[in-house]
Amino acid sequence: MSVETPLATLATLTAVATLEGVTLLVNSLSLTTTPLLERVAFLQGLFGLENGMIRSTLEGLLEIVEIERLLWVPLILVGALVLARGVTWWSHRQIEASERLETSSFSRAVMAEIYAPLSLSIGLAGLYLSAELVGVTEPYPVVSKILSTVFVLVWARAAVRIGARWIEYLNQTGVEYEFAPMFKNLWTIGVVVGSLLVLLSIWELELTPFLASAGVLGIIIGFAAQDAISNLIGGVALYFDNTYKIGDVIHVDGDMRGTVTDVGIRSTTVLTPDNVLVTVPNSVLNSTQVVNETSPQRHIRLRIPISAAYGSDYAEVERLVLEACEDAPLIREKPRPRVLFDQFGDSALLFELQAFISHPLTKKRAIDQVNRRVYDAFDDAEIKIPFPQRELSYLDDQDDAEHHFDERTGLESESKPAGPDSLEQAAAESDSLEQDVSERDSSGDGDR
Repeated sequence: MSVETPLATLATLTAVATLEGVTLLVNSLSLTTTPLLERVAFLQGLFGLENGMIRSTLEGLLEIVEIERLLWVPLILVGALVLARGVTWWSHRQIEASERLETSSFSRAVMAEIYAPLSLSIGLAGLYLSAELVGVTEPYPVVSKILSTVFVLVWARAAVRIGARWIEYLNQTGVEYEFAPMFKNLWTIGVVVGSLLVLLSIWELELTPFLASAGVLGIIIGFAAQDAISNLIGGVALYFDNTYKIGDVIHVDGDMRGTVTDVGIRSTTVLTPDNVLVTVPNSVLNSTQVVNETSPQRHIRLRIPISAAYGSDYAEVERLVLEACEDAPLIREKPRPRVLFDQFGDSALLFELQAFISHPLTKKRAIDQVNRRVYDAFDDAEIKIPFPQRELSYLDDQDDAEHHFDERTGLESESKPAGPDSLEQAAAESDSLEQDVSERDSSGDGDR
């Protein structure tokens, strides 16, 4: 070997060692998933190194960096875990501070729901970087797609919960926001649709084959989801018609009555006075008669019928009924109750009490309170409450008399119990009647 070759090798190593950024170059190459031999060939082509000693030197350097890169994996995972725990702790502190400072509802909703997906996102980022360092993502791209899918689903769930939590905070303020239920529905639909589009982009799914059969698929989906679509459209129509909102007392289809607790995309939930939750499809509510007993105001008027016997003083009746209303806790003082003389009944004077209560669900209890007090007041004042009476009369002297229908005269007659003589007489009369009928029939035939 000539002298020029060792000198050239030494000069090249010196130049490489003194080049600023060579370490950064080697480290950057080590962070990729390029095989070791390809990285060595790249450095040889970059510096013009073809000597075997230089080749072995670079291979050793890259192997050292490779080992150092693998040592970064546990550090990255531990760092991601510590950072996620720190974000959780900081978020809890901010939530407590916002509750003390009465921060806006939207800020509290975001802080209450964002710390969990943020912590999970930090963990997913640590897993992704570790997979990149190990070199798993390039030969197995499904790993990165799975991590991206989990990332999208976590944040989609967080977005839906942020909307729901914001509506919850708005309801706690005591101010009625009529747009809240519909906003919740539209927000959920928008987040779901956006997440599906992002997932299709991540997995690189082609929609062209599906679009080719979109016509037939649309007809199938239309028939299969017609109830769901009608319920959705019904919910939108109910919102824009302002039929009811959460907290209203509604009366549906004659029998079902209760308080609206939730207005969803598909149905409305009603809590009955028996503490039973009833789910009613929005399409049913949109096509039937719905009575909102709390609109435009929550207090409603009761009509309670009251009767008193003929001869009662109607002024005293009115005074006693109004005093009973004053003693009833559920009867409102304003508007004031009043008693109307309705009509003269068959056996009583008929009055009507008109009084107001504060909430529709207290109707039966208010009527109970009024009826009890009116009954006690009438009893103390000796005012009779009439009730229907029927009189039956019968003949005591004709217990043995019988009634029978005379076929010849068509009249009802009375007779005593038939004895043997009367039975023989009735038989003789029947025979003579049959003979007369046969003679008339024979004479009619002779004439013909």
